Amino acid sequence: MQIFEPKRKISNFHRAGVSLAVALGCFLAVSTGAAFAAGCGQPRDVGRYDMSLTSGGQERVFSYYIPSGYSGQAKLPVVFDFHGSDSNANEQLDRSEWERVAEREGFIAVAPQGSMPMKRPGYFAWNVPGVAKGDADEEAYIRDVVKAVEENFCVDPAKMYATGYSGGGRMVSQFLCDGNTQFAAAGLVVGLRAGTPKAEGAGFVPDAATCKPAKPISLIAFAGLDDKINPIAGQGLPYWGYGADAALNRWAELDACQPPTVTTEGRVETKSFACGQGTRIVSYRLSGAGHTWPGSTASLKIQKVIGKVSFDFNATDLMWEFFSKAKP
Repeated sequence: MQIFEPKRKISNFHRAGVSLAVALGCFLAVSTGAAFAAGCGQPRDVGRYDMSLTSGGQERVFSYYIPSGYSGQAKLPVVFDFHGSDSNANEQLDRSEWERVAEREGFIAVAPQGSMPMKRPGYFAWNVPGVAKGDADEEAYIRDVVKAVEENFCVDPAKMYATGYSGGGRMVSQFLCDGNTQFAAAGLVVGLRAGTPKAEGAGFVPDAATCKPAKPISLIAFAGLDDKINPIAGQGLPYWGYGADAALNRWAELDACQPPTVTTEGRVETKSFACGQGTRIVSYRLSGAGHTWPGSTASLKIQKVIGKVSFDFNATDLMWEFFSKAKP
């Protein structure tokens, strides 16, 4: 895996008034010593950057944000944030606002980028195994991104978490289904899956053969009752098929969960499961919400396309609270 020099990006977070450092020099090679190979031992410039790497013989890219408290000495948690279809890494960081939380809580935010180009230049989708028809091995790329982060930044491998919006949620779901163990917990926004859809009777069910996680994992999921793109009841486009309940219940089986505690407050229904090996699953269903990231002001401008944004809570803040309590 070859890693290239990072490129400076000016983020919305910077324009909001947070002072970011200017890049000062060249990126050091991975082979410069054991301390650097572990990612620790040197400071990093604060702010959002892009980094390129070679994965599967192709040059790929990901974006990342370094908080102002980064010293290069203390090992920080990492949140990997996966964009939806017809989007990209930087747009996703604007949507999720993980930079805001990373700055406040002191962790690194990383946004990988899918391989399948869309009609709009610079916009991509994920080659999700089982439902997409691209050539790239996205799971190998994700593992390469994790490795690059471990080698180049001072991070705690036991505190790496994944979040995904829409198609990014489907990608994260399948990555976990296929037995990858890089992430200690995951958050899925309008995208929780439990394997590829399989026709059964008049509908679809999760194909158990396509979801065999290596171990129980803590999950937090969000779904809008008015989502027209990934309908909560199922059907929709061929990649979707079964509904949110089928996905949630299947993960509850896989995680060996107890029956859930269900509460409703205003427009939000919450299901909370206590599961095997100290893991948890929490599901939020939002009345009146569409195919949107709860609390995201970045999605307001496209509400006519994806439906209403819920501001009953901020999904990013809830996910970080959930991750910070997850068992490594």
